[in-house]
Amino acid sequence: MSEVPPEMMTGDRQSDPVFADDETLYRRFRPGDFDGGEVMPEAFELPDMSVHREKYGPPEWLLLGEDVREWGVGAFSVADIPRDEELLHLGVIVYVLQPEHVPLRRNYPHSEVRVYRDQKRICVSSQNLDLLDPEFHLRWRERLSQSSWVAIPPQRAH
Repeated sequence: MSEVPPEMMTGDRQSDPVFADDETLYRRFRPGDFDGGEVMPEAFELPDMSVHREKYGPPEWLLLGEDVREWGVGAFSVADIPRDEELLHLGVIVYVLQPEHVPLRRNYPHSEVRVYRDQKRICVSSQNLDLLDPEFHLRWRERLSQSSWVAIPPQRAH
């Protein structure tokens, strides 16, 4: 990563669990995930999708690394997730999506969109990815792609 602005450092700041519905979240995406001026569904993934809070920094911070300089940044509102809402899948499976502020030492704005099924967090480290139904995942990605906008277009699309 290039030089990290001092405002990006976590220091002694605690995580901020409060997300306003109109707060913008940014998601970095590869040039290949950009087509016809839109961020494609492939740019949005569960579980634990890494995002950047507008409240704590500009979208340009997502492109500080040499390896991501040509990437783009998509944006969506917290209200687009929808958080804390029980989403029924196949009429019986209940998923809940939740934005959570997960600051890193050199990246205070870092957050994640987390997914829960039957009140159990789905994540790689728990080795329970089988709880995330591929159809639900695809539907959610398409929904977020449709409600997102481009904050910074990629420098070149492949």
